[in-house]
Amino acid sequence: MSKNTFTVIDVKTGEYPDLESIALHEDWAKGLIYCDMEGFAIMEDGSLILMDECDNLRCCPVGRFEIVWGDDTWG
Repeated sequence: MSKNTFTVIDVKTGEYPDLESIALHEDWAKGLIYCDMEGFAIMEDGSLILMDECDNLRCCPVGRFEIVWGDDTWG
């Protein structure tokens, strides 16, 4: 059985996103708790969301990040 693992790349930097900085400085991410960020998730419709550990979430703008799918299997 396959598991769907992924990582996210910030298209502005080419690296893993600085979640704290995004929560602090990007308008679409306002309301997220910058010091308590959880990470990314993908919704059933394919939307990428950014979450904090206080159950707040924001939909990421299309094209803002690149999703890189892993090729892991349950071991």
